[in-house]
Amino acid sequence: MSKNSLKSKLQFAVLAAGGGAIFYVLFSRASYYDAFIQAMDVTNEEFGILFSAYAWVAAGTYFLGGLVADKVSPRILMTISFVGTGILNVWFGLFPSYNVCLFLYISMGITTTVTFWAAMLKATRQYGQEIKSESKAFGYLQTGRGIFEIVAQTVIAFGFNLFANAVLGLRFVIWTYGGILIILGIISWFVFDDEKGSDVLNKENFLQLIVQCIKNPDMWLLTLMAMGGYNIGSCIGSYMGNMATSMYGATIGMAAYIGTMNAWLKPVGSFAASYVGEKKGPSFVIMFTGVLLTIISLVFAFVNPKPSMIIFFLIVVGVEIMLTGAFRSHKYATVREAKIPMNLTGTAFGFVATIVYTTDAFMPPIIGKWLDIYDPVTAYRRLFYVLVFSGIVTLVTGTIFIIRNRKNIQDVLEEEKLLRLAEKTENQ
Repeated sequence: MSKNSLKSKLQFAVLAAGGGAIFYVLFSRASYYDAFIQAMDVTNEEFGILFSAYAWVAAGTYFLGGLVADKVSPRILMTISFVGTGILNVWFGLFPSYNVCLFLYISMGITTTVTFWAAMLKATRQYGQEIKSESKAFGYLQTGRGIFEIVAQTVIAFGFNLFANAVLGLRFVIWTYGGILIILGIISWFVFDDEKGSDVLNKENFLQLIVQCIKNPDMWLLTLMAMGGYNIGSCIGSYMGNMATSMYGATIGMAAYIGTMNAWLKPVGSFAASYVGEKKGPSFVIMFTGVLLTIISLVFAFVNPKPSMIIFFLIVVGVEIMLTGAFRSHKYATVREAKIPMNLTGTAFGFVATIVYTTDAFMPPIIGKWLDIYDPVTAYRRLFYVLVFSGIVTLVTGTIFIIRNRKNIQDVLEEEKLLRLAEKTENQ
């Protein structure tokens, strides 16, 4: 194995582990929703507002993060992202006042977006070029993140349940992830480079890059098709622990383990999708999983939940998680089918993320308010009506995207196939 190949694999390993760890505390509502409510002594709506504050900042800075990824070296970006978020996690684990928590959520909106997200995805595209399949690279990234999450979340959920006090257990969870991120930040300084090639760093000014994205109709289509399916996975994934405790009779301790289903099952979907995407293309994966996610939302919208149905709930949620893993692993991979050049990648990803993740900004306060004023069944039924509509958005825009880019999709599949054959012949 060459030195450069080894370094690329180390970089990819850090991206996978960091991509799993950097967002966990922010998105750990799936496992510890009720524990968060206790620890911070807040209402459902107040908790939703905290996450909404993070998400609005994130959505507003994803585009900026894409521009930064096209201008600044990954060594600087990864180190700042991991160390900065790790320190904020440690501070948050002290459970300070609500206003301080609001500041911390806003700050993490910067350290997980401006300096990290688009840079991680751009590095993944570069890795995809090395292995002759961007679809497979994105699938591997999601799988790698999932493997890290399986180990970390399972061990940490076990540790959480060792504490008699849910608040102390939650502090253990948050501080553990903070420590992991600080360590990854230190490692990043040594494994990432200060510079990349001229085909990767863009010399155009920020405004020119933004205009190129806004004027491209395919950018809007691939963004909207990503947004609908993402919203389904995000909402179910974030609230499935509370669904289990409020409607299906699970305890807080059980909810912590139920939340780890995300870690165990997402890699199954993303790994399988990496091979399907290689053969059929990312847009096929998006459409296929989008149909099934919409059907699951429709089922939950009309089911009458009760404690005796806990097994049914877990099975359907398990399928949903695998589909979400497959969907998320390819929601950015469609940029290749739209013929987005590498030196515009960071900006393109920032554009997509800015719009896609606005759902994380406005949905939590709405869901929280519904939970405060309605019984859980009514509140979540309203949510699933919204998710059915989200799925329809994905299916409509995805169909238009595929029709518009039919030739591009086939060209990309043929090009990657020829590259793999050439590499195979060369290695024989």
